[in-house]
Amino acid sequence: MNKYKLYSSTDFLNDDSFVEWLLKSDHDAEMFWDTFVEEHPEKKNEIEEAVEIYNHFKFTSEDLTLEEVFAIWNNVKHKSVEKRFSFLTVLKYAAVFVLVFTTGALSYYLYNNATEETEFTIAENKPLNFNEAQIILSDGKSVPLNSKESEIKYDATGEQVIIDNDTIRQAKKEAEPTINRVVIPYGKSSQVTLSDGTQVWLNAGSQLVYPSVFKERQREVLLIGEAYFNVAHNAKVPFVVRTEHADIEVLGTSFDVLAYPDDKMFQTILVTGSVSIETKSKGLLSGKNKMVLEPNQMFYLDKESGVNYVNNVDVATYTSWKEGMFDCDKLDLSRVVRRLERYYNKQIHIKDPLIGTYKISGKLDLKGDISEVLDVIQSFVPIDWGKQQNGDYFIVKPY
Repeated sequence: MNKYKLYSSTDFLNDDSFVEWLLKSDHDAEMFWDTFVEEHPEKKNEIEEAVEIYNHFKFTSEDLTLEEVFAIWNNVKHKSVEKRFSFLTVLKYAAVFVLVFTTGALSYYLYNNATEETEFTIAENKPLNFNEAQIILSDGKSVPLNSKESEIKYDATGEQVIIDNDTIRQAKKEAEPTINRVVIPYGKSSQVTLSDGTQVWLNAGSQLVYPSVFKERQREVLLIGEAYFNVAHNAKVPFVVRTEHADIEVLGTSFDVLAYPDDKMFQTILVTGSVSIETKSKGLLSGKNKMVLEPNQMFYLDKESGVNYVNNVDVATYTSWKEGMFDCDKLDLSRVVRRLERYYNKQIHIKDPLIGTYKISGKLDLKGDISEVLDVIQSFVPIDWGKQQNGDYFIVKPY
């Protein structure tokens, strides 16, 4: 139950067992969540918000741009509703957003240009299991990604997809662009080559939503989690990565984006080329801001306060995860542990909050077992670690 204590309403709605509880379709899930609600009154607000949004799923969806969906979802989360929307309307649109990420059953919208919109659709599909690595094709077919580090490659037409050396063809309807989605749970990663040649490395616990083939004037994808992009250059068609808190626009460059929903920060690290970042910050510094990064710079945004800044950094520290390495530079142990939990799909409990403030510097090789990594950390800072009967790990002060 420990991980649920940190859940936001978004996290609850993305949890399969929570949705089963709402649907009353699984007895074990009902018992678990009934008990959780009773034992954790501090999560009442998040759960009530999730239930409130879910209860409006029966509304008919309306055409929305991706930017509008994110803006409306942010309004729901922050209880700040724009004048042109009633609260019920916001909830209706938020339902569209949530369903896109939990069932793949509703239409998805991306900008074509300022005045023209193109509809991208995902076919009706059963509720997703976010604990399984998979690619969802335009016809709703879910193809499992069985390897720990899967590889996906599209041809220029978007119709032929090579998944770990297996070739799959998906039907393409004329005048109807199609959306594909890759879901990578904790403990796995994936490399995706899009139809324009852009390469995307997806880190653990991430999702990428994208058209199987890009329109002539449009190259846009949606990211939840972390990804490294090596964008194919096209001076006439910018490449846009949309996230909940910022949009990144490039022509051809390499950069890393960290946009996990459960992190308190958003960050982009530029390796080569140039990127333009338009933030959609909240809090004290609400509104939209646009800035340009140079190579070896990191843009950092505090999601709660809206405070943001640009720093010069060693980019290898932030991109080494692609090679199965974790480069730390005076990083709090609590943040190191969070990254390890995602990479290995294991729970690591720090028993004393003060231990989480220990600073870690150096390189951690993640290619081996998690126990080997914990041994290395133990040589950096004064800790002991162990494994519980349920498979979770814990970190304590040495006796």
